[in-house]
Amino acid sequence: MDIQAEQDKPIDPDAIRIIAIKLPFDLQERVHTFPFLHALRDYYPDAELHFITPKKNIEVLNLLPFTAFYHEFDDGEIKTVFDVHRFCAHMIIGNVDLFISLTNSFVDACIGIALRSKRRLGFADGWKGMLFTEKISRPVGHHLSEDFNALYNYHTQKEISARLRVTSRELPLASADWEDSSYIAINLYPLRESMIADEWRELAGLFEGQHLIFFTSDEIEKVLPHVELFMKQLPTQNQYSFIKTNNWIEFGKLFAHARGVITYEGAAGAVAAYTGAQTIALYDREDPQRLGPFYFLADVMVCGVNDPTLVQTVGANSNAGQVRKVFDMHEIYTRALDFFKLSIKKSS
Repeated sequence: MDIQAEQDKPIDPDAIRIIAIKLPFDLQERVHTFPFLHALRDYYPDAELHFITPKKNIEVLNLLPFTAFYHEFDDGEIKTVFDVHRFCAHMIIGNVDLFISLTNSFVDACIGIALRSKRRLGFADGWKGMLFTEKISRPVGHHLSEDFNALYNYHTQKEISARLRVTSRELPLASADWEDSSYIAINLYPLRESMIADEWRELAGLFEGQHLIFFTSDEIEKVLPHVELFMKQLPTQNQYSFIKTNNWIEFGKLFAHARGVITYEGAAGAVAAYTGAQTIALYDREDPQRLGPFYFLADVMVCGVNDPTLVQTVGANSNAGQVRKVFDMHEIYTRALDFFKLSIKKSS
């Protein structure tokens, strides 16, 4: 077929002028597409990039060091092929040369057809394979970023280096009152049994003479009612602040100039590492081999509850009716001293 022969020709980067990319809905997944997006930008330096992206947390894309057009949608707005037609009919975009879907959704794959894209790249599981001109089976058991990188490798016939580490654009200080590398940022999310976890109070008590800035990466409306009491109960040997925001650009500014960031698993660890912050990521639910922040230009320490040297007790979780392994904050503190190169230690 002439059409297939055209698709099989080596790609001339100058011939691809407009690229539309459907990004994942989950924020952490979106951040893990950033190494792929960096590589794609380098391969197509002059192409227009158009991101079809969830409206929620859309500001995180402004951390990228290159520009793109955003076509935002609300949760539930694109659920059927009829929604796809309606959405694409209102998009302001030229003739799309390349459409890329970074999700497993059949409906998302239909966007490339609705945009009449000449080339359509994506994961070919199930019926989606009929909708793509370039397709691969999604890798199994790999890191999430490696899934997306596999699409790049297939499309360009070039390998993304396993050593590729990307970083955000340069960010200013979050506050003129805070000096660069003068504080440690600690994420209070997630709540434990609808309360701020006791381990953060315990960890704060181990530091001395530090400026600890607390934040919550999600559910700020649930965390805020507990912040005042939490701050009052903290030991007095440190300086404390709480940054009240749910904006990921503000988080990026906070992370980029921190001495270090301590957080449980989730998008915060990925964004912190992307901004170049030394990051300690605590994993008690997710698989760090799948979701760890390893493809960003930062030093990262991953701590998992399966490491017996990090677990202090097994605490009851009354909501789930199960037990939850609890990190030994003395051990986390000891590792943080070395990892963040802190010179002041708690006096005996």
